[in-house]
Amino acid sequence: MNRPFRRGPLRGGHLLPALRFACRVPLALVLLIAGLALVLFAFPRLGYPRRDRIVASWSRLLLRACGVRAVELPAPGAGSLAELKGGALLLANHVNWLDIFLILSRTPAHFVAKMEISGWPVVGALVAGVGTLFVERHRRRAVSQLNDRIENMLRLARRVAVFPEGTTSDGSRLLQFHANLIEPALRAGVPVVPVGLRYTDRHGRPTEAVLFTGDMTLGASLWRLLGAPGIVAELHPLPAVTGATRHEVAERARHAMAERLALPMDDEVPETLRKALAKAAA
Repeated sequence: MNRPFRRGPLRGGHLLPALRFACRVPLALVLLIAGLALVLFAFPRLGYPRRDRIVASWSRLLLRACGVRAVELPAPGAGSLAELKGGALLLANHVNWLDIFLILSRTPAHFVAKMEISGWPVVGALVAGVGTLFVERHRRRAVSQLNDRIENMLRLARRVAVFPEGTTSDGSRLLQFHANLIEPALRAGVPVVPVGLRYTDRHGRPTEAVLFTGDMTLGASLWRLLGAPGIVAELHPLPAVTGATRHEVAERARHAMAERLALPMDDEVPETLRKALAKAAA
């Protein structure tokens, strides 16, 4: 007697994400290995222009391998990121580690990241190789020394990108902006350009596939991301903001980004960031 087929939990719930993950991982691994080889062996012999072109092309390939389609939607009065010339400080909201490669696919930039990222397998070496500026948050003079390095980059007509929230959010709100790393832009006299980032599914709805908050590991984030049916990553360049002080610039950038992305502003400092700030001040 033939028994009727019963749909197991994998068929509807986990099988498709697992298949997507299995299909995307090999290509992503090939790109990661190729990228690591480039930064270790080719980049030391190349100047910034050639490095920038390679990083942009590689970042676009990585996004495609992860099932992410990037869309740039400049706000009225703002140009595309590719049109930026000379030194500039980019301020972006922070949702996922993918934010770095999303911006690099559109414009060259030196990102500011916490020192712990440099220890991540493969990814850490990659972000270090493309010129990321790492900060040791537990050192008292770390921010001052980092600001000097940022100012030097800006005066060399390079772009630097920072995440003023200081940590990732779930993308449903804007966390408090911290203004410390804006000071170098004021000293160097370069534009401060807000860039709003938003991730949705293929139908324009918010997606949990890019969640990277709390104690989530890089492996768990990759499983969510590579198993998703498809992600649309929106970049919203905004007009440059000005102000008499770094705090004024930070607030204007935050309000402009909140209005553009239609997000509420959450002024509560996340617990993870609060602990890091307390440790740095100790």
